[in-house]
Amino acid sequence: MFKVLNWHIEDKIGFLQLNNPPSNPMGSLFFEEFYWWRTEIAEKAEVKAIIIYGNGRHFSSGAVIDDLLGIISRSHEHCGDIKKVSEFLNINSQIFYSLKDLDIPVIAAVNGVCLGSAFELALCADYIICSSKAVLGLPETTFGLMPGCTGTVSLPKRVSTAVAIEIILSGNTFSPEKALEWKVINKIVPSKILIESAIDIALKLSSSFTKELKFSE
Repeated sequence: MFKVLNWHIEDKIGFLQLNNPPSNPMGSLFFEEFYWWRTEIAEKAEVKAIIIYGNGRHFSSGAVIDDLLGIISRSHEHCGDIKKVSEFLNINSQIFYSLKDLDIPVIAAVNGVCLGSAFELALCADYIICSSKAVLGLPETTFGLMPGCTGTVSLPKRVSTAVAIEIILSGNTFSPEKALEWKVINKIVPSKILIESAIDIALKLSSSFTKELKFSE
C-alpha cells in the first residue's frame, strides 16, 4: 500500500510509522502518501487514537530541501503564477493541520531528530511525547526559507510569541528538556519505553477525549 509510510491497527490504536530509515526524510512521495493516508484512511479508520512515530532511531529529518525546491520550481514553470504555487504548497500545511479535525487523540512519539516539516507534523498532534534522545528544531531560516507546513501557526498556539520567534528565526535545534521547559512538548521518557508510554497516553486520552479538549484554536 505504502512505500515510505507504514500503517497498522492494534487494539483499536492506529500506528502511523514514517518508514524510510535511517532518517525517514519527507520527500515528495512522503507528502503524496501522507495526503492519501489522511484523506482516505485516517478519516475512516475505526480507531480510538493514532500514534505517529519514526522507524528506527529517528522520527524524521524533515523535508528534502532539494526535492521541495524542485517541486516549487517545476510548479512555477508549469503554471507561471506564483499565487498558484502558493496554493500548491498550502496543501501540505492544510493536510498536516487537519489532524486537529479528527475526533480522536493524535500522539506524536518523537525519538532522535525531528526537524523542519517533521517537527511541524508533531506540532499538529494533540500530545507530543519525546525520548531523552530527541533533537527538535525548525532550521528553515538557515536555508533562506520559512517553516511552510504550519510551523508559524501551530507553534505560537503552544508557546509564547517570544519563544516561537526565537525558535523560528534562529533555526537552532534544541533538546527535549528545553522543549518541555518551553511547553512545546508534553513529556520526556527513556527511548526504550517511548512507544509503550505513547500507548499508555493514547489509552488514557481516548477514554475521555472530545474535540473540546484539543488545544484551543
